[in-house]
Amino acid sequence: EDTKNSIMSILKIAKNDKDDNMLNALFEAFSMMEEVNTLDDFDNWARKTIFGGALKEGGINRTGAMIRELEGVMTHSILSGPKTPARAIMGTSTATVLRPLAQSLGAILRLPFDGNVADVRASLAAVNGMIEAIPESFTLFRSKLNSYWKGDIRQVKTRFSDYTRGDDNWELLRRWAEDSGRASEGEQAAFRVANMARQMNNSNLLTYSTKIMAATDDAFGFILGRAKMREKAMRKALELQENGYSTPKITPELMRAYEDDFYAQIFDANGNIVDEATKFARKEVTLTQELTGFAKGLNDVFTSTPLAKPFFLFARTGVNGLALTAKHTPGFNFFVKEFNDIAKAKPGDDLADLLQYGIRTPQDLMNAKAIQNGRLAIGSAAISMASMAYLSGN
Repeated sequence: EDTKNSIMSILKIAKNDKDDNMLNALFEAFSMMEEVNTLDDFDNWARKTIFGGALKEGGINRTGAMIRELEGVMTHSILSGPKTPARAIMGTSTATVLRPLAQSLGAILRLPFDGNVADVRASLAAVNGMIEAIPESFTLFRSKLNSYWKGDIRQVKTRFSDYTRGDDNWELLRRWAEDSGRASEGEQAAFRVANMARQMNNSNLLTYSTKIMAATDDAFGFILGRAKMREKAMRKALELQENGYSTPKITPELMRAYEDDFYAQIFDANGNIVDEATKFARKEVTLTQELTGFAKGLNDVFTSTPLAKPFFLFARTGVNGLALTAKHTPGFNFFVKEFNDIAKAKPGDDLADLLQYGIRTPQDLMNAKAIQNGRLAIGSAAISMASMAYLSGN
């Protein structure tokens, strides 16, 4: 009876709503509690949601909504300069274009030793497919940017921030803080600070940089997907020719026809990348790969301590940027676990440990090795040119 009365008291908060959104939010709140014995349990959930902490003894200590929203304001203010999206576009475009170029260069360097012309032609086809995808990528960029501009920042995931939508739960907190009469003046003030910060994080003017970078990442992900489709199409045509099948001359029209067949292997019905190798490539060029080892531990410490977070901003982006630079630098590449794992692997080995890099087949492994060889060649050339320029005084 006590439980029933408590729940009925809570449901009064949502009685005037015409739709079920508020009621569903309440049920979600109930599902987060192991036991709902009194109205105090709901008060505790609301307070922990705003201020942070563990819902139960020994539970996960979560950062409160007020701190998270203020962190969002700080992040967007740091990224608000016009140079930030420009640099992101420059860096992402460079990494995106260099990846298939490195694969082509690596395959060409390997050609005198293995005579594998198919790898060279497939990698060059990927470069060609990437170039042809640029006009479509601009269209996708504008479409995504318009979508983000009209939507909620909580729907936007970028290399610097990750938000999820929670309007209904937020309205639930608002009614508890402002209308229920059960929140103290301090709790009401904390909610209003969080609400003000949340509105700032929803402002297009204050978050334009983040939304531009989100649309940029989507556009370059599409370009990588198109390059992979063209590579697969070329390999399919060459495979049919090698097996003696009667195929027409390889033309752009034939490539586009094969690309349509491979679309479902790269993208799903919503346009999201599903191919593991392409997903890994997207994370690499957008610097959004998950941290591991010491960097992950350090990032977790600063993330769990909001007051210290300003001293260790965007750890994932910085660490991934250093790793990508090391992959192009002879000598430093041996400090990158991915490079060592791929370099030591052989086509006949068990590739289970390489699945995290999007490598599932021996052909994927050979492509990855070609990319590594090409990157080292590009890095060596860049170092040589820089040394010559320095020695010549220019």
